[in-house]
Amino acid sequence: MKTTGPHRISLTLLTFTLVSLVFLSACKKDDSMNDTSMKNNSTKTTATDTMKTNISNAGSMMDKSMKDMMKNMHEMKMSGNLDVDFVTMMIMHHQAAIDMAAAEISSGKQENVKSLASNIIKDQKLEIQTMQDWLEKNKDVKSTSGDNSMKLMQSMNSRMNPDMKMSGDTDKDFISMMIMHHQGAIDMASVEIKNGTDPKIKKMAEEIIKKQKIEIEQMKQWQK
Repeated sequence: MKTTGPHRISLTLLTFTLVSLVFLSACKKDDSMNDTSMKNNSTKTTATDTMKTNISNAGSMMDKSMKDMMKNMHEMKMSGNLDVDFVTMMIMHHQAAIDMAAAEISSGKQENVKSLASNIIKDQKLEIQTMQDWLEKNKDVKSTSGDNSMKLMQSMNSRMNPDMKMSGDTDKDFISMMIMHHQGAIDMASVEIKNGTDPKIKKMAEEIIKKQKIEIEQMKQWQK
């Protein structure tokens, strides 16, 4: 049967309407997919930017911890009692290590390095408490070994590099700085062993050397 007159016009209009609706639906779907893609890309960009910022902040925090430690040590007034001055400086030294380790845990990626950082925080917090307890009891004890305290500062100055360049890799920077930091502690502890008089503090100095030499060797292996 042939469609004529008004019927043909109605059929044509209906067909046009259906085609238009399909076209509009496809356009909306494309727009929706584009919006989703743009949002996903934006989210990825934001996450990447945040990661870069965290890594940069970690490097700055470690660098600041090292420089603050050196500043505090240089401004410290030596008592002339080597044992007292060693303990006082080592408390500052340990605190800088704890701060750097916290930055590594926050922004580092390698689990073995972050694990070492956790151990450093645990061990050195305990040592700080021991040293603070000893210092409270012995801070007024007069020196019997002569004024060798400046040798502590000299040993520290020979190792520290206040202008070390940060690479932007938190794990790498932490290892590089901590090797240097540990070596400074070993040099200071060596001065205490040679010239100090308190058996307990000299024993602590020996333990510092033993433990930190092991950690230095471990970190040097990671650098390779």
